[in-house]
Amino acid sequence: MGAIAVDSYENLLPSFDRSVLAKYRASPDLYTLEETDNGGRLENKQVESDPTSWCQVRFAFRRLASGSICVAAFRPDISKLPKQEKRIWEGYLIENPSFAQQDPPFERWVNQHLKASRVEKDSRHRLERQIRLIRALTSQVLGKPLLHFDAHQLLNYPEAENTEAYTKAHLELSRLVVDGLASDAISALADHLSIQVSNPSLTLNSLKEMLPRHLIPDIHEPLKKCKQMRNKIHGVPSQPITSFPAFDTFQADLVSIVEALTKLCKWLESELKADAEKCLKRERTMLTLFPKFVGPPQPEFKLEKIKRAEGKTIESIDFGVEPIHPDKHQSEGIVIHFVDGSSMAIVVGSNAMNLSTQFKGLKPEDVSTDLMIIWAPSIK
Repeated sequence: MGAIAVDSYENLLPSFDRSVLAKYRASPDLYTLEETDNGGRLENKQVESDPTSWCQVRFAFRRLASGSICVAAFRPDISKLPKQEKRIWEGYLIENPSFAQQDPPFERWVNQHLKASRVEKDSRHRLERQIRLIRALTSQVLGKPLLHFDAHQLLNYPEAENTEAYTKAHLELSRLVVDGLASDAISALADHLSIQVSNPSLTLNSLKEMLPRHLIPDIHEPLKKCKQMRNKIHGVPSQPITSFPAFDTFQADLVSIVEALTKLCKWLESELKADAEKCLKRERTMLTLFPKFVGPPQPEFKLEKIKRAEGKTIESIDFGVEPIHPDKHQSEGIVIHFVDGSSMAIVVGSNAMNLSTQFKGLKPEDVSTDLMIIWAPSIK
């Protein structure tokens, strides 16, 4: 969306009861529903079977004067929905809504999506960012990620202002940050710290046993509270479902979890003597830019040749364009000189000469190759 005048967004964002999203929550196999503290996006997954059926609805969460939260959907998206979907949304339309005087999250959504302004990251994205950092840090140092997943598609805000909706939201949050703790990584971390834990399969308790005493209230307690809220949904109901400020309370809890994971990440950086940001950058670089190997080099003796460089100390490197030759492709080469007096050259081979005999007019020197230098940083 492009930038628009601030006084025009009211007409662009009709308001709907928040329960309109319940239909889509109930079918995560058919719809993607992503929510943050200020809004979200709905998209159908049926495009592969029917490309013409693709649709999305971008929406903000907007606070009403009563204090509850409604869905302010982007009108152009609503207008493109199939007729049957439009009727569903029309049934939840709020006529002449009265809005709260102050609504910073909504203003943040408007600034970002309608006015094309840069805004600070919301709690949901900060949560997933911290999880990615912790996963990369522990994967690089321990060989195993401390958390199984860096995101959870069912993690969303309470769909209504009651105790049941609040508990269900905590269920999905707990599945990500508590159930997601990996027992094998807990064991590896305990070994690394030379700490004996009571039972590595009790991951949250084991984490508590490894944490310094002064960090337990900041890291363990928010995670423990999340687990306790999740456990309520599995027990026999002892209390009736009542009205409850579910959205705001869950947002406060989510902020506490983000702060807990941020402190956990800092503690892990100190104990593992590695930088989480560099670990994440190294992981992404190696995953996306480094070559993938599906077998040994051809012929295989080249592997033994290059392995002779293992353990050697580099003294100097020569790198540049090789001379042009009519029977050879244009290319770069690299020569590495070691302190023991040996040197190793890395040159690019090709079948340019063979191709020139198959394709009339193609000369070997028309083919050009180069050597790309890609660094994955140290995690220290």
